[in-house]
Order: sequence, then C-alpha cells, then structure tokens
Amino acid sequence: MAEGFNDNSLSGMKVLDFTGELGPYAAKLYAGLGAHVIHLEPITGDPLRNVGPFYKGIIGKENSLQYLYYNAGKRGMALDLNQEKGRDIFLKLCSGADLLLESFAPGYLDGLGLCYDCLSAVNPKLVQTSITPFGNFGPYKDLPGSDLICSAMGGFLFLAGIDNDKPVRACDNQAYRMAEAYAAVGSSIALFFARRTGVGQFVDVPCMEAVGQALENAAQYWDLEGKIRRGRGAEAGSATVHPCKDGYFAIVAIMGKNKIMWDPFLKWMQEENVEEWEVFQDARWIDPNYRRSKEGYETFCRIFERFTKKHDKLTLYEKGQAHRVALTPVSNGKDLLENPQLKHRGFWQTLEHEKLGGSVTYPGAPYEFGQLEWRLGNSAPTLGQHTAEILSEIGYTDNDIAMLAKEGIVHVG
Repeated sequence: MAEGFNDNSLSGMKVLDFTGELGPYAAKLYAGLGAHVIHLEPITGDPLRNVGPFYKGIIGKENSLQYLYYNAGKRGMALDLNQEKGRDIFLKLCSGADLLLESFAPGYLDGLGLCYDCLSAVNPKLVQTSITPFGNFGPYKDLPGSDLICSAMGGFLFLAGIDNDKPVRACDNQAYRMAEAYAAVGSSIALFFARRTGVGQFVDVPCMEAVGQALENAAQYWDLEGKIRRGRGAEAGSATVHPCKDGYFAIVAIMGKNKIMWDPFLKWMQEENVEEWEVFQDARWIDPNYRRSKEGYETFCRIFERFTKKHDKLTLYEKGQAHRVALTPVSNGKDLLENPQLKHRGFWQTLEHEKLGGSVTYPGAPYEFGQLEWRLGNSAPTLGQHTAEILSEIGYTDNDIAMLAKEGIVHVG
C-alpha cells in the first residue's frame, strides 16, 4: 500500500479511476473513505458528462448531475492515451498507485501496450479492476453492452413485471450499480491480498454476472423444478401498490394463510366504515389463490381504493401504523429529501459548485462506521482541473506541462 495507509483510514490509498458511464461509483466508495482518487478522462471529456439530467436544465460538460455526483471527492485529469507521451504519463501514475479501476473494452489497453503485465512491471503491487458488460474472456467479451442489455442478458429484466406482462426495466442504471458495488468488493479483497503478499492482480468484473447475483432462486427453480420463474406471478390486491390522493403506497395486509395480519386490516376497514368492507369477512380471502385471482384482485382494489383515493399517503401510513397494518408510502424524490429518518442520519449532503454558481444536494454514504468518517469531499472536477497539479507531483516541470498541453497530450483546465 501507499505510504500512510493503515487499518483505520484509506487516506494513504491511491486510486486511478479511468471509468465512464460504467464504473465511477466503485471509485466513489473509496473516495468517500479518504482514498486519494484521480479521475482520468480523455481530452474530449468523460462520456458521463454528456448524460442528463443537467443542472437547471442547461446542457453542458460541467452540468451533468450524474457526473457531478459520481465524481465528487475526486481530483481530475484529462490525457490522451492514444499518444505515446500520454501512455508514458499513465505508466508513471500507475507506478505509484494501489488500484486502477477502468471500464475500457476488453483488449483496448492491451492494444496500446498497457496490458496488466506491462502495468505490473512498473508496479508489482498494482491491482487493476476491469468493469465491462461481459468480462474479458468468453464468447460475449467483444459485444457492446449497456445497462439495459446487461439487465436483459443477466436475467434481471425477465423477473421484473407481473404475470404475462412484458418485462419492466428498473429505473436508471441498476445493473451498472450492481457491477460497481461488486467491483469495490473485489478490489478491496485484491488490495488486502496485495498488502499481505506484495503481489497485485487483475480483477475481472462482468456486469452480466453481477446482475446474475440478484436473481435469487430463478436458475435453481428451473434446475430443480423444471419451471421458469416469471416475475412475481399474478398479484394480490392485498399485497401490492395502490393509488391515493397524492401518489401511491404499498400494503401487505396478509401473507399466505396468516390471519394475524388480516384481522387488524378488517378492523381498520370496519372503523373507517368503508363501503362494502363486509366483503372482506368472507373466508375466501384467507386463500392466497383467491386473492391472486382476477376476481379477488379486482374486488379488493375496487373496495379498498374507494377509501385510499380520499386520503394522502402520510395519512394512510399513520392510520395503517395505528392499526398495525404493514403499509408504507411510495416515496418520490421530494419525499426522500424531506424524510425524517434520512434527515436524522445526515444522509443528504450539500456541495457548493463554483463553476455552477450554486449548490447541489447529493446522497451520502450507503453505510455508517463506528470508527471511520465518510465524506462527500470536494465538488467533482472540471475537465482537466487538476492536470497540471498532478503532473507536477510526478515530476513534470511547468515547461513540460505547457508543452504537453500544446501538443494535445493533456488538457489543462
């Protein structure tokens, strides 16, 4: 490990992050715990800079909210690996790094003379983690991929949806986020090994396989039962999402044949004098097959939603809790920002952006430690913001840097 690394902090760890749309969250997890992370990008800029939404709707390379979030806490440098001097700079950076996270297509770095063996020759302890749609070997390795493709190929997409409806894509890039989380875990294991043995290694993280970790028993269901598990099957109105006055809420009023949950629901409906509430007294409701039938689903929704559409989700939540009915609001972005649990834990953090002339609120850490502090860090770097500073740290003079910029080897912001 780099000098200064210890068991209580990542402050001495040096991470190179040469990722784009796939991969930046893995590096962000290290940055949040104090690792020194340099976000490397091509002269033209990280492709993520072109992905919306944009700050106040203004399209621009410095305005992508995704780029701003995933790269907060990092320093930034822009260089051209297609030029020999750019590759020389990259090798110098790797010589002093603990971890390289990259999402280049398989074989791209090899073609530039920057294969893992080449990198480990200048730094035997270096861990290189490659995050790609299908990995660096196998029949699919050279195929292009996206979050949707990885979700579909990995089987996750097929499980989303109800009964015979078409598959439903999860919001945003959930397949990418899965791969990035596993990349951080795999990298940490390899770093621990390198610290103990002095030997680094190449870590291959295919997004498709990361998605496969989220399928629970889908493959085993076919292997053992000869059946293809499809989504959740037919849905029961007593255990699903319903509309209300200001959005939606989720309820689980009964599971299996357990009346412990159903009886409080009945009492609530009776106290509210919901029209036709007596229908729920029928013994058929204890049968899960009836609840999932077309008749059961439509009957439950018709009666229950007469009541729910008159109330907002907070009122329904409070009434449900008072009657010990498992019910919760379906939160939107506004709800999350105002959520008392998240506020109490300090989950939301705000950063000032000089370039934007304003502030942006971001999610904080996905965990909290007893002995470590997680920090959002500084705002995401502008294109080439720290190029000169980083080059100076690895031995380049001001004249060298000016010449490199003039030749288009680097971009100095």
